[in-house]
Amino acid sequence: MVAFSLVLLLMAVDAAGLTAWRERRFDAAEAAFRSALRRRPADGMTRVWLARTLVELHRNPEATAELQKALTGSVAPDVRLEAGRLLREMAERHLAQLQTVAPDSPAATELAGERYEWTGDLDAALAEYRAAAKSHDDRPGAHYRIGNILWLKRQTDEALIELRKELAVNPQHGMANLRVGQLLLLDRAEESLPYFERALKAMPESIEARREAGKAYRKAGRNSEARALWESVAKARPGDDQIHYLLANLYRDLGENALFRIEIEKHRALLEHRRETAGQGR
Repeated sequence: MVAFSLVLLLMAVDAAGLTAWRERRFDAAEAAFRSALRRRPADGMTRVWLARTLVELHRNPEATAELQKALTGSVAPDVRLEAGRLLREMAERHLAQLQTVAPDSPAATELAGERYEWTGDLDAALAEYRAAAKSHDDRPGAHYRIGNILWLKRQTDEALIELRKELAVNPQHGMANLRVGQLLLLDRAEESLPYFERALKAMPESIEARREAGKAYRKAGRNSEARALWESVAKARPGDDQIHYLLANLYRDLGENALFRIEIEKHRALLEHRRETAGQGR
């Protein structure tokens, strides 16, 4: 059973729902959490606890949908942490079930790889993903998983080969398109654009896709498109110092000096705050 910390109990999560959950009255907990969300639809932590309740009621697809809602937009760090913890628990349960009924299936192998990836053991994750792809080479997602690990390991040429294999099977795969775009961006910006555009089409809410696609548009001299993407990122993530730096340089080059000064000051203030916070943590 999930341990209840004092911090969580003191947060704005519906007390009736928490009490019912602890007593394993999950139907009552669901009703209480849904009632609380009607009053406070932006309460991400309550939505995570609703998802926990749905898992206990064996309604995982609904739980996943609630987690997606909780992770949309500006998400508090504690909500992101709890949502990630629940997603890992769900995957662990699914893996245990698969290893019982189909231990050699590609799904079981991929889930084992994901478990290694979560713990930072990229080499072990890569071995599992390669094993899954070896027996089911055309399985959607198999080559993306391999390519993404290689991308994380900075093995760029090999990553590009695997990601293009994925796109041959699944050409609209958002993350595979994004990673290929990032790999091509440094010295082949024009070539990277179609990949970023497919990534944006598949994942229009992705902050990473919008930021990286903006870089490609900027390199290609398409400043208005870069500006629109970066301004949307700055609005969604005002605490992201990198986006303010990118915008500042764009505004400077466009001759918009007032906007340049605003953005560069935001960038400097965020960096200073980070240094102060780091100093207090020592």
